[in-house]
Amino acid sequence: MPSPLPPPYLTALVVDDERISRHVASRMLRELGLRVLEADGADEALDVFRISQQPIDLVLLDVVMPETDGVALAKQILAHRPGQHILFMSAHPAEVLAEHGLQDLDMHFLAKPYTMDELLSKVREAMDRQLSPPTGPPASPKPPERA
Repeated sequence: MPSPLPPPYLTALVVDDERISRHVASRMLRELGLRVLEADGADEALDVFRISQQPIDLVLLDVVMPETDGVALAKQILAHRPGQHILFMSAHPAEVLAEHGLQDLDMHFLAKPYTMDELLSKVREAMDRQLSPPTGPPASPKPPERA
């Protein structure tokens, strides 16, 4: 088993609409020493952010979910919490991920299924670097005012 993450313990939120996948990820993260919260989709994830008594250090997001996919949820999270650490995960091929907009984000990605070592490596990688909030088109400069 890989060495757990050192204290201070981190809190991770696992967002996946597939119950078994969510529970497997949660169990593995707990074995690595993380506190884990779970959500089965975007609405529940946003509720967890709102009511959580502790800071959420890392969000593991499934890319392909019904209603709001992981990329759209990541954009919502980053708009309200710039710098939030996010790790995307999926078992889908690159073409499907591209259809969901994954190529547009500066992101960290974990392919399902994964091992404990792969999860630990990707968690450490995601925690070492912050994502920037999504940006819109650049603002047009204002023309100078006439006196």
